[in-house]
Amino acid sequence: MSFISFDPSAGLYDATPIENMFLAEYLPSAPDSYLRVYLYLRMALLHPEMGASVEEVCRVLRIERDTFDNAMTYWERQGLVQRATDNPPTWTFLSVLHAAPSPMESDYYRYRDFNANLQALFGAQNLLHPKEYETAHDWLNVFGFSQEAVLLAVEARLKRTRSKKPNLNAFFKKLNDEMVGYADRGLLTEEQLRRALEYDDRVYALAQKVIQDLRMHRDATEDELRLVRKWLDEWGLSEQDVLAACAQTTKTNRPSFAYLDAILKNSRDPDGGQSFEALKAAMEELGDRRIPSPDQRAACRAWLESGIEPGTIKLAAAQCARRRKHTFEDLSWMLDEWSKLGIRRVDDAEAYVARMNDARTQVHRLLTLAGKDRSVQMGDIRMYESWRESWPNDILDFAAECARDMQLPMRYMDKLLKGWQAAGVSTLEQAKAQRENRRAAQPAGQNPALNYDQRTPDETDYTSHYVNLLDLDDEEEGL
Repeated sequence: MSFISFDPSAGLYDATPIENMFLAEYLPSAPDSYLRVYLYLRMALLHPEMGASVEEVCRVLRIERDTFDNAMTYWERQGLVQRATDNPPTWTFLSVLHAAPSPMESDYYRYRDFNANLQALFGAQNLLHPKEYETAHDWLNVFGFSQEAVLLAVEARLKRTRSKKPNLNAFFKKLNDEMVGYADRGLLTEEQLRRALEYDDRVYALAQKVIQDLRMHRDATEDELRLVRKWLDEWGLSEQDVLAACAQTTKTNRPSFAYLDAILKNSRDPDGGQSFEALKAAMEELGDRRIPSPDQRAACRAWLESGIEPGTIKLAAAQCARRRKHTFEDLSWMLDEWSKLGIRRVDDAEAYVARMNDARTQVHRLLTLAGKDRSVQMGDIRMYESWRESWPNDILDFAAECARDMQLPMRYMDKLLKGWQAAGVSTLEQAKAQRENRRAAQPAGQNPALNYDQRTPDETDYTSHYVNLLDLDDEEEGL
């Protein structure tokens, strides 16, 4: 009213109404400086004498003009302010109750909280533009990242950026390349990406140490980071291995990651890569597709140096896997046992596997004839091996039938065969006659089944149950 007005100082003692909806929906995610601009202007609308110009508002709030303009753009996007004119710029405050996005801003409104959190990462001094938001929305809608994963990726990239005010176009272009890589690896959730970023931080940190050692003054390129990943992942090198190799780059006037890669390759593969390839093939047989560790590669080199052929290592791994033994320790144990038997060449190993498989089959048959339904043990096979060169199958089958219902049929057969051997038995007929003669000479009432040395077996009988290529307690199968 023209005839009456507040005293100029009255505004300081008045109250500015702020809707609870604003406090609940907009205040939590708004950047601090933008929030100060909004609240002060809400007060100035009620008391124009407290903020007559943009310059005066900036002076009172102690902000730059760019920050004020960015704040007004931010609230425009939130649907609470509408631009009225451009030159000079003027605005109209909209009701919180009726704030609604324009069709062009519908996607922005859909991700209002996400956009606010994204802007907060860059700070009030780096106002994002529609192009950057569109790129971020593509990461959500096209690649399928969660909002938390995108914010985590942005935060990680900002930490690796030296500038406090990065070039947004270059920043989002480089980050987009990274996001494509993360999507290809299936790292779409916050937890998946966090684990990957922790590893990437390790890669980046090592790359920067290498750059420092090589007296470069820049960030590592993506190709250089890929080399570092290869050294750590595929080659299993430690950070100390890589940095130690940097000392050898003094032999060239222009050291580079490629030169360092050649140094590391030569130090890693003194045998031309033979041990690495042999071990990798063996580990795949075991079902382990991880990159072999330095200790495992050293063990493999020792096997090769002892004369064990690569094919023998792979065959031993295959036998372990077929008996559900899948660790490197299982493979190492088997190769040690084979070495004790003089088995190093692959043809010797194949012959041994075939022989042991046949022995297992024959022992299983003898146990069946003896009325025993149990797994074949290594002690059984050793006993059979002591018979097979001296006795034909028909005599062995007869001995098994004689051992039917014995508690320890293999031990009974062994005693029986030794007795026949002492008596000069060489044919089935002689064995049967010897059996009848023994029965006829047996005192009445004595159980012949008890006429052999018996004792309770202890654990020493089973120390070799885990045979070189066999955990022989599973069903009958070929090797």
